[in-house]
Amino acid sequence: MKMAYINPQAVPDSLPSAIQVLQVVDSFGDMGVDVSLVTPTPSAGANPTLFLGRPLSSNVRLVHLFDWRKKWFFPFSSHRPFYQQAKAWVKKYKPDVVYLRNLKLAEVLLSLKDRPKIVFETHELFAQTYRENHPAPTKRQQQKLEILSARELKVYQSVDALVTITQALLTDIQTTYHIQTPSCVAPDGVDLALAKEAHTPTHAESEPVMLYIGSLHPWKGVDTLIAAMPSVKRGMLWIAGGMTEQIAALQAQADNLGVGARVRFLGKIPPAQRFKLIGKADICLLPLTDSSIASRYTSPLKLFEYMAMGKPIVVANHESIREVLVHGQDGVLVDRCEDPLCFAESINWLINDQDLQKKLGAAAAVKSAQFTWHKRNQRVLALLDSLNDLALI
Repeated sequence: MKMAYINPQAVPDSLPSAIQVLQVVDSFGDMGVDVSLVTPTPSAGANPTLFLGRPLSSNVRLVHLFDWRKKWFFPFSSHRPFYQQAKAWVKKYKPDVVYLRNLKLAEVLLSLKDRPKIVFETHELFAQTYRENHPAPTKRQQQKLEILSARELKVYQSVDALVTITQALLTDIQTTYHIQTPSCVAPDGVDLALAKEAHTPTHAESEPVMLYIGSLHPWKGVDTLIAAMPSVKRGMLWIAGGMTEQIAALQAQADNLGVGARVRFLGKIPPAQRFKLIGKADICLLPLTDSSIASRYTSPLKLFEYMAMGKPIVVANHESIREVLVHGQDGVLVDRCEDPLCFAESINWLINDQDLQKKLGAAAAVKSAQFTWHKRNQRVLALLDSLNDLALI
């Protein structure tokens, strides 16, 4: 049985979504699935080992199609040429299953005659995210929203199977679009072997180290952490990730609050080194805003990596997080997550109770075994096997 994971974003790449795709296909390969990962050609020097920390599974083939974007003869960023290339590739090589997470590409491939089975993995309710990002839409934005809603409905109704990363997301999709498509919930995961290889050295700081690692998009809520720092009695906040302009804005916020010396921006960290960085922290943080994508539609890679490294975690008390952690048992879940004082109180609580830190970190490490990439892909393969007894292995 042949699976093709087709993605219009280049893989390997340092973006979290590209790393997630690479982890998923690598796990499928390790589980015995014959996978072709079909993407545009990545940048020179992009090697799976740089992101996985080890060689890619031998059952995975990287198929890189020509990337037309922003060439002198095609000075646009549109993915449309890739959609047509992917359509031609599927017609030529005829995989048994196509795995996707891009709505427009799914719509294109659904139009194929005698198409393979199509599995769509979604990480958000796209129309809801667009609606929240445009609270007072113009006429043109309203038209875009209607087109997006129609596309979502078509894809979710027409694909052979649907995979969501949280139960809350699946519930919202079923409630909004009234679909009966065979579905499963498969949270993101963690590479326990890579976590195990990372040592946990004692950091050189005299004060406790609190770590946030990830992107700096507004919905991540990192500005809340900085706003909390004046009320955090002691300790350093390390922030890893983000673009230059995002870092500059957050640094200015920290300086204006008088905590610039206590906030250290580490920039982008090589993906294979992320566990060693987590190992240097005393407390790991995941703020997240009240937006739908943060509160209901996220299954953060870093959450599972924090857990695998046995770190006490302070995280927003959202439904998506409660699908993983229990407050006071294996994490500290913060109510009123956009209130800096609430985050500061929870951080202070942990800083002042090292026994609690050890207890929560140990419990999180044990629970992380439930969230490996293989565990999540077992759910997907079980869903696929249910489709006319389709066997992938």
